[in-house]
Amino acid sequence: MQIRAGSLLIAHPAFAHREQRNHVVYVTESTEVSTMGLTLNNVSKYDLKEVFENKGIEWYGPREVYHGGEYNNSALVMLHSDEWYSQNTMQVNNQLAMSSDSLMIEKMEMADTPDWYRLFVGCKGWEHDDLGYELKSKKPKWILLTHPSIDLLDTAPAKLWNAAINECSQDLFNEYF
Repeated sequence: MQIRAGSLLIAHPAFAHREQRNHVVYVTESTEVSTMGLTLNNVSKYDLKEVFENKGIEWYGPREVYHGGEYNNSALVMLHSDEWYSQNTMQVNNQLAMSSDSLMIEKMEMADTPDWYRLFVGCKGWEHDDLGYELKSKKPKWILLTHPSIDLLDTAPAKLWNAAINECSQDLFNEYF
């Protein structure tokens, strides 16, 4: 079971912690030391237009911001298609990248945006052994989908968990038949 950037962690329907039920996490980085990711379907209470207007920035982009996880909740991070870049852009895989810097906001304010993107505050993180245990225990907290379709990431937040479970089930079925 290889955890890699671009994989999805899908909250196990029976064993996930109550606060993580129905969560889908996109893995942005996985090393021998740790794994980081963004919860794709946890819409936050932040209204981005209001936040930026309070800072004197006119905002015409999306109002929706996702709560990526419990770490680094003061940083705004964008997961986006890889044709776009900013000063602090990290390639996740051959389709998506992540950016987080003030130039990103300036470019977006001028309507210079990626073809596809989602904005997040916070991220999820595990020490490598911890996530491995959560995946392999008798009551695993997560199901790993190593090669999710790009279309899956564009699914509405309320429907994403079901769609991810369906895609994972179809992959498992295809593997054996």
